[in-house]
Amino acid sequence: MRIITYAECLLVKRHRGDMPVILTCPHGGTQAPPGVDERIEEETPAGCQFTRDRDLETAEITESVAQKIFDLTGLSPYVVIASYHRRFIDANRPLECAFTDSDARPFYEEYHNRITGYVNEIREQNANHGFLFDIHGKRLIPSDPADIYLGTDSGGSLLPGFDRDNLFMQHGFAGLLLSVRREIEGTPAPSVFQYRVSPANATAPENASVDGGFTIRHYGDFINSIQVELADTVRLDDQKRPLVGEDLAFSIINFVRRYAPF
Repeated sequence: MRIITYAECLLVKRHRGDMPVILTCPHGGTQAPPGVDERIEEETPAGCQFTRDRDLETAEITESVAQKIFDLTGLSPYVVIASYHRRFIDANRPLECAFTDSDARPFYEEYHNRITGYVNEIREQNANHGFLFDIHGKRLIPSDPADIYLGTDSGGSLLPGFDRDNLFMQHGFAGLLLSVRREIEGTPAPSVFQYRVSPANATAPENASVDGGFTIRHYGDFINSIQVELADTVRLDDQKRPLVGEDLAFSIINFVRRYAPF
């Protein structure tokens, strides 16, 4: 079996793909950037969101999605993963909010320069058609229990001409995830598992806490961008985690082929 390979520079892993899809993962890293001090909340500008925790298993899931797409199609998505820990650099923030040690800037810029280059390449080769999926981890929200939360800045990270409602059609990205049926061994009857997706349909509002961060809002001016928040119910479950990688891959393939054929 062929395996997707990655290059790395300044603790940013990347793979140059050959289909109009980019997978990004800003918060799954574990490494300390050489010579960079941890972020200090008191030195972070007012108005900046400050979180130090990493999104467990998201880098691994991102790679598994990419590999499954490759296994199924023979083509690979573009992939950009921050290998540095969020304690040092938050790659899903604007530059002024992302770090407090100026020595962190080259690591941050490497991440976004790589995404920018891949976005430009996709646009040039696919008549401006393509999709960016920004993969994150989230604790289940008690008031809105779901396994997968989708964010598009309430449609603001989607290009003019692409209707947000398309996500929720039967063959849309959310629609495909909602249609999944999985049998989970060792669970009490019924053993069929279905994803709870938020928003559940096109008329439901996006959850304000996960409706999209800097990455999709910034790149959404150039490419259709969707934030994918994986709840701990699937991300930290040893049985469901491999399945979510496969199911995201299937959904991305079939959804993207409708709107950015490859």
